Amino acid sequence: MSVQLNLGVGTIAPYVHGRPDLRKLVDDILAWRVSLAYMMTEVAHGLDALNIETTATLREDGSFELHTPNEGAAKFMPPTIPRGGVPWIGLVMARLIVQGNDRGIRPFIVPVNDGKQMCVGVSARELPTRLGAKATGHAITWFDHVLLPRNAMLGELESNLDHKMQFQELLNRVAIGSMILTSCIVPGLKIAAYVGAKYSQRRHVVNASGVKIPIISFRTQQIPILYALAQGYVMDAFFKHMTSLFVSAKDSRVRSAVSTVIKAVMFHHWRRTGATIADRCGAQSMFEFNQLVPMDFELRGVSIAEGDVLALCIRLAPELILGRYSLPPPSRPESYLVRHEIGILNECRALLAEFGGKHRSAEFNNVVLPRCLPLVEAIGFRMAWEAASSHGIPQVLIRLYEICAIGSDLPWYIENTDISRDSFARDEVAALSAVLADLDVLVDGLQVGSSAVAAILSDESWAHLVSTLPLHQGKAAFDPWASAPSPLARL
Repeated sequence: MSVQLNLGVGTIAPYVHGRPDLRKLVDDILAWRVSLAYMMTEVAHGLDALNIETTATLREDGSFELHTPNEGAAKFMPPTIPRGGVPWIGLVMARLIVQGNDRGIRPFIVPVNDGKQMCVGVSARELPTRLGAKATGHAITWFDHVLLPRNAMLGELESNLDHKMQFQELLNRVAIGSMILTSCIVPGLKIAAYVGAKYSQRRHVVNASGVKIPIISFRTQQIPILYALAQGYVMDAFFKHMTSLFVSAKDSRVRSAVSTVIKAVMFHHWRRTGATIADRCGAQSMFEFNQLVPMDFELRGVSIAEGDVLALCIRLAPELILGRYSLPPPSRPESYLVRHEIGILNECRALLAEFGGKHRSAEFNNVVLPRCLPLVEAIGFRMAWEAASSHGIPQVLIRLYEICAIGSDLPWYIENTDISRDSFARDEVAALSAVLADLDVLVDGLQVGSSAVAAILSDESWAHLVSTLPLHQGKAAFDPWASAPSPLARL
């Protein structure tokens, strides 16, 4: 749905004015009479999409010839295999060639299959199902001198922009797609906290005195659940705040930066708390009917979709270090999180100066690039904390979120502030205990009860699941003490 409506219609829509053929196509896409595959990535070109090799050569009659020049230029991932009888088109990004000259990357509308068989000149091999995810027909697709009419290309042959800027403008919907997909982490954290809390309250162990106690009594069980609880609330406010910032931003670079910050922060939290809750639920978490591990597998795919987190931060952080543009400044400059953000940024700038201002040097690659992700995360932690403070999130959750952010880079705080290991540990204990005191109210306040369908939530849901499992019975008799020939003897 994200591809069809955002990447597909979102990319085509600006070109619809004056083109009734495109308006009809958009209507068909919106009505799902036609399915759309967004075809940018190539086997040999993932995040370096500016260097894709698929070509669309202008012919003398005004038509185009779309071609995959080598195996590395085959389009990777989009589903193009015929299925369901619904025709597919590809929104194919290809290098426009005019009289031997490269005019940069442009979008082309290409018939891929009619729902029953592939179109002439288009071939595809279906990839195996992605581990842990539902099958969607991902494929590798080639074009063999496919002829396209003049109206297949979106836009004009001439452009006033250089190739890089033209490409960035073309990708404006990708940042939106990244935000759309990453937003799944908000309900993901909430559901993980909800399932973890409910299960930990009903699962008991016997203590040394022979008394049954719920496993939520143990601080080690509480930590990831309480952190995910706070992060679920805060990320909800953070996403709403950042969406407003994205919409109001005039600079496309800032919009892309906002999208990257969202992705970096949310995946930092999911990997350290949401995914960890599965560990706290033991063998039960491994089954699909308990939601936790399946969510983690799905979100692993999201972390790569529309650009993986680390690579996006490597693109953004140098721009911020060089001061080419910036995100909105802190609203509460006295806070620990702001001091951390500014401190990391200044460290990177000092290193850049030490390397003679050369951000493409080996020294910058070795020393500064590994700090790009922590820098973007630091900016995001501060922005999330500010958003939570202005969106009415309970103070106990805001405080625990701040502790979480500080703990992500505790050595820096110990070196640069009055925080010590002992004071941090004591503050963390107090913050966790404050949230635990209101656990039931805060968990129910997540409002994800209808979406949390794990069988381990209650005794009743578990009993219902067990009653639906296949039952095996019989009348066999077997004496384990009697000697029997080894099955290997028959081989």
